[in-house]
Amino acid sequence: MAKPKVVEAVTDAVVRAEAAIVEAGQQAIEAVQGTIAAAAKKVASRKKAVRKAAKKAKRPVAKARRAAKKGAVKKKAAKKKVAKKKAAKRGKRR
Repeated sequence: MAKPKVVEAVTDAVVRAEAAIVEAGQQAIEAVQGTIAAAAKKVASRKKAVRKAAKKAKRPVAKARRAAKKGAVKKKAAKKKVAKKKAAKRGKRR
């Protein structure tokens, strides 16, 4: 009767050891996945920062372009106004 108890004890120990190995493997996998996720997050945040910086750099350029365009439009309107006045004076003279 002693033999079956020893066999059971050994079997239990082997099963527990296998379970422990599986658990350790899962923990290792989770740790690696966590590291990968953190690295991916870091890369994404850097990309976001780069995009943000590029956007910020473009702002003054766009602002200047808009202002220049606005100035040109105003100049054109002023020229037209002067031309209209001159044409009106010419018409009165004739």
